[in-house]
Amino acid sequence: MTGAGWMLALAAAAAALPAAMMLRRRPFRENRRGFAGRKALIAPFMQVRFPPGPGPFPAVILLHGCGGVRRIMHDYAEAAVRAGVAAVVVDSLSPRGIGYEQALAQVCTGRRLWGRERAGDLYAALELARADPRIDADRLAVAGWSHGGWTALDALVLAGKGWTPDGVQDPPRQPFKGVRAVLLVYPYAGFPSLARRHTGLTAIPIDAVLVEGDTIASERAAIAGLERIREAGGTVSWSMVSGVSHGYDETDHAPGSGLKHDPGASAQMRAHFVDFLKKYLGDGL
Repeated sequence: MTGAGWMLALAAAAAALPAAMMLRRRPFRENRRGFAGRKALIAPFMQVRFPPGPGPFPAVILLHGCGGVRRIMHDYAEAAVRAGVAAVVVDSLSPRGIGYEQALAQVCTGRRLWGRERAGDLYAALELARADPRIDADRLAVAGWSHGGWTALDALVLAGKGWTPDGVQDPPRQPFKGVRAVLLVYPYAGFPSLARRHTGLTAIPIDAVLVEGDTIASERAAIAGLERIREAGGTVSWSMVSGVSHGYDETDHAPGSGLKHDPGASAQMRAHFVDFLKKYLGDGL
């Protein structure tokens, strides 16, 4: 599940308590560690798939929703590999001992692992990818779904502002080096996303696919954040999918979530993903 109910819980909490009180009450804040420690935490749980051949290959970093690495991530990884792009699936939950049920209760409700914390995982994954000789360090992309989109947006803000992700002491100066574009799929951009009030890096194009009437990750909040980036000089585009639910391209939602898989819209999203890779990762795809 990419996020059934988690944004509704956040919205209710935000309405009931001032932001400062929310921050004081939030448990499970990650202890700070050096960036090398974050890379060591993430590296064993990164799944990298390569197309046939010697490489080096362009690569896309895939950021899962709040429920963790589900079948949807493997489906998109397979699509990337078929298009000639290495796929790096970053698992942010297993390294922290968070199982699926815990994720639904803690991550999907905003009690644990906010985007600004998970941004350190993205920084680490990008640096690990750049260090792999089978990957072309100058042809990278990032794609995030729901909570993963929140993570990507917060990471862009942090990098642009020179701020440090939660839980990281010494992040790299250019964490997005080699990244040519970012794809956001029904991203969360409401409270407590940094993109709700801040803009970050504007040199990296952003493409977003939103859901009309999204009750989990408001498309209006996402558009407001994207327009803010555009006004700051960024290259931003988005498209809207109608008549579907949040997480429509995921096949294995938790029972009772209210989210529904839509095969037709899923096929269109997969094609959009491949077109995104071909557009931004360049020659030979």
